[in-house]
Amino acid sequence: MANIVIDRELIENIAKKNNEEYFQKINDKVSLILTNAIENLSNKIPFISLKNVVLQPYNEIMSGAVTDNTIFHYLLGIENAQLELNTLKTSLFWRNFKSRLKYAWENRRKKRKKKDKKQDNLLNIDLNNSKYSIYNLADDLFETLRLYLKETSIIYQDNNVVYIVGKDDFGVNCKIKIETCFYSNDYFKFYIGKRKGFEKINFTCRANCLQEKVRDVGSNFIKMLTIFNVLYFYANNENPNAIFMESVLYNIPDKLFEEKSIYNCFLKIVNYLTLKPINNFNSINDLGLKIYEDKMLGSEQQVGFLKMLRMIAGKN
Repeated sequence: MANIVIDRELIENIAKKNNEEYFQKINDKVSLILTNAIENLSNKIPFISLKNVVLQPYNEIMSGAVTDNTIFHYLLGIENAQLELNTLKTSLFWRNFKSRLKYAWENRRKKRKKKDKKQDNLLNIDLNNSKYSIYNLADDLFETLRLYLKETSIIYQDNNVVYIVGKDDFGVNCKIKIETCFYSNDYFKFYIGKRKGFEKINFTCRANCLQEKVRDVGSNFIKMLTIFNVLYFYANNENPNAIFMESVLYNIPDKLFEEKSIYNCFLKIVNYLTLKPINNFNSINDLGLKIYEDKMLGSEQQVGFLKMLRMIAGKN
């Protein structure tokens, strides 16, 4: 990647960019098509309805610190004990995952007429033998979402995740990621195999911490999150783990955010981070854990973060 000059102009331009309207438009559109798809599925599948699903923003869309490279990642949590039990019975090692890529060309409407007649046969429903799992649900969600997207959209699936790329539906270069999982007692649960069972995450602590920090230091917190998300991408050619970046900035003393100049604020925070070992920082996901102890943050994030700091210092 070409070298960039990290100066006042760049930092101020990143901070000035207002993505709120764009961000809200994407959220509204995702909510609409998922509502339509779930209503459709609920007529055929007893495991899902609008009453037992929760749509949760997962990455930086939770804080609003979105950038041009943001992937709009959502968790679709399903609260259903039978579906969870069925999934436990299905081994990830023996199941043949489908990874499909579907292009919707201009002649898709002609094909759709034929598909609509066979809509009841479109879904992979096998309810009688209790083998219908979260992965079958992802399959059927994939098929149903196609009905509510424009012909130019691309939709594909990888295991329990559905991806959508559609400039006419969401905007140029906008990528949507919808991950199906379980939801119970405020926890989102990811099934990761018979040996390991479920990985659980609760967003309550994270949401409370984000609200607290914005209340205490104002909009500079979100601006700094956005700036660091962009710079991390410049340094590593990939987006940071949003929970990791939020954790780092949450642990920054409030007084360092008080500068009226966002560039001066940026310089103070960078200087602080070059002197303070972030291993001692708490995870925003769970304040009882250090950053390196929280598995949801990713161990490789610290390496990428240090690379970003070296880039800022001009040491690449």
